[in-house]
Amino acid sequence: MNKRQLGASAYQYTLIILLLAALALSGGRDFLFQKEEAEVVVTLENIQEIYPTATAYTRNRLGAFDVYNHSGDKIGAALLSSTYSREYGYGGQVPLLIGVDDNLTITKIALLPNNETSDYIDAIYGDAFIGRWEGVRLHDAMQLRVDIVSGATHTSNAVIAGVRQTASSVLKSDASIITETNLWTTIKNVLFLVLMGLSLVMVYKKGKAKYRTIYLVLVLVVMGLILNNALSVQLLHGWLLDGFGWRANWQSSVIFLLAVAISFIGKRKYYCNYLCPMGALQELTNHFTPFKKRKLPTRFKGITTREIYLTLIAGALLLGFTPELSYLEPFMFFSFRIAGIALITFGLVVIIASLFFSKPWCSVCPTGCLIDTVSYQKVKNIES
Repeated sequence: MNKRQLGASAYQYTLIILLLAALALSGGRDFLFQKEEAEVVVTLENIQEIYPTATAYTRNRLGAFDVYNHSGDKIGAALLSSTYSREYGYGGQVPLLIGVDDNLTITKIALLPNNETSDYIDAIYGDAFIGRWEGVRLHDAMQLRVDIVSGATHTSNAVIAGVRQTASSVLKSDASIITETNLWTTIKNVLFLVLMGLSLVMVYKKGKAKYRTIYLVLVLVVMGLILNNALSVQLLHGWLLDGFGWRANWQSSVIFLLAVAISFIGKRKYYCNYLCPMGALQELTNHFTPFKKRKLPTRFKGITTREIYLTLIAGALLLGFTPELSYLEPFMFFSFRIAGIALITFGLVVIIASLFFSKPWCSVCPTGCLIDTVSYQKVKNIES
């Protein structure tokens, strides 16, 4: 093994240690399973989002918060959804604070601190979604149909389920878990499973290279535009904190497990080359660009730019600094209906760069680096 390979291997081992340390400090000892007990702290500031005149509150024996004004008069109550349910969005648990009056009518709903992307949170606040429950009795809230926010499916579903399960638990209804199924949800699930099967065919069946362009279009449409589903450091960080969200995020869980498993049996970059919508978009742009493509100079003494990028992210998490992780990768570009100008611009820059460089984002992608780091890689013995 030559010096470059030794240096790269040492760096990868160091990176793994950093990631494991970040995992341990984030409470990741339970990261393979959703944590059954997630402590959610409610402050007066949270209560005041629902009751602006509140000056004090107490928790009663039923788990609800009785809220009082400066005169000591009770002005309402607040229900903490995580007391009655454990619902998860894209980045982890999404606890709600649900205000109710003496007639068990919802006065307002506020989201407590969570790991969801700020663009998702901004999208679901408003009369068209979270405002739909205001003035609705708890009994009716269990059956109220509220359309999910396109582009923020996981977060929307977590809020809907949180309201319904909290209402049913408080009212001791038999419908403690109400799931909403519809034709479009079924179609999306079928498309996802079909694409998973096709990806395995493309990996293991010889002679399929001539169909790759068609396949990449399917990945772009299904994974990117329809499902808005891509592995990201934000998603993985949420799993470290709260565990796999099997129910809300089963598709992402399947993708991650397949990516790691297939990498370990010798097919590295399975996710990056066959399931990542941003990878598909770059490769399609590379294919049709009239310009000569070049490779970005991203390697320094055997260490790649994306390894450095991932190390900086892990280091920030170790130091207790949690940036808005969704802004460090361009995957929110596919949620363009709700994404801010900055994230849309980020995605457009990647597309423009793909006109001149071969898959430029893949050269710096921290998620791809992480998957490659934990995958199996044979190293040939070379005489130094």
